[in-house]
Amino acid sequence: MPELPEVETIVRQLEHKVGRKTIQKAETYDKMVDSKIKKLSSVSIQKVWRRAKYIIMELNNSRFVLTHLGMTGHFHFIDKIHIDNKHERFMVAKFFFSDGSFLTHNSIRKFGHMKLVDKKQLQQVLDRHGPEPLEKDFTLPRFQKLLATKSRANIKTTLMDQSVIAGIGNIYAQEALYYAGISPLRQAGSLSSAEAGQLRHHLRRILQNAIEHHGTTVDNYSNLEGSGGFQNYLAVYQQEKCQKQHQLEKITLGGRGTTYCPKCQK
Repeated sequence: MPELPEVETIVRQLEHKVGRKTIQKAETYDKMVDSKIKKLSSVSIQKVWRRAKYIIMELNNSRFVLTHLGMTGHFHFIDKIHIDNKHERFMVAKFFFSDGSFLTHNSIRKFGHMKLVDKKQLQQVLDRHGPEPLEKDFTLPRFQKLLATKSRANIKTTLMDQSVIAGIGNIYAQEALYYAGISPLRQAGSLSSAEAGQLRHHLRRILQNAIEHHGTTVDNYSNLEGSGGFQNYLAVYQQEKCQKQHQLEKITLGGRGTTYCPKCQK
C-alpha cells in the first residue's frame, strides 16, 4: 500500500498538473467511486494536499474529493497533445478539464476509494489519524507520549497504527527500526529516551529521503511521472541480508510480513 512518501509524491505532482484547473465534467465507472462525483461541473481545484495516506483535492465549491489509493490505486494525467488509451486500463474515474486535458484514477484491485465530501465529513475522517511525523511539532516528547499510549504493543505495529502516527506503513516502519537498531518485537513502552530519539530521527530522515526519490516502487506503485526510486536504497524490506551482510529474519507481526536483523536490532 502506498505510504506517506508515495502519497506525498503524487500530491505534489497533482498540485503541479491539475491545481487551479477547472473540472468541466467527471465520469465514474466503479462503485468504489462516489457517484456524486459525476455531478461535478464547472468547479475548479483550488489546491491538492495530503493528510496521512489521503489525497485531498480542494474544490472552490466548499467540497473535497477525498481519495485513498488502497493497494493499487494510481492517477494518470493526459494533456490534449499526448493522448493514448493506456490510461483507460482499470479506470474507475475520469476528470475532464476545460483546457482539454484530463485526469484518470485507476485501480487494479479496487481496495481504495474516492469520495466527495464537505468540510465536516472531511474533518471526521482526518481526525481519526495521529500527527504527521514530518511536521515541526512532531517532537521527541510528543513521540514518547504517543508510544506510551500503546506501551504494551510491539513497536512495529505501533508505528503503523494510523491513530498513533499518520502515514507510516510496512516499508518505512521496518527501515526506521533497522537504522535505529531496535527489534520490531520490542514493546513500544520499553524504549529508552535515547532509543526513542534515534527512532524518531531515522523515521523522519527515511521518509524525507523517500519523498526525494519519489517513493518506493514495489509491486504496483507508480506516480504520475513513472516509478519511484527509493527501492534501490532499502536496507531490510524485501532484502536477504542487511547492510552488514547479516542474514535477515522474516516473521509476521500484526498480520504483516516483517524483516529484521537479529544481530543489529535489539
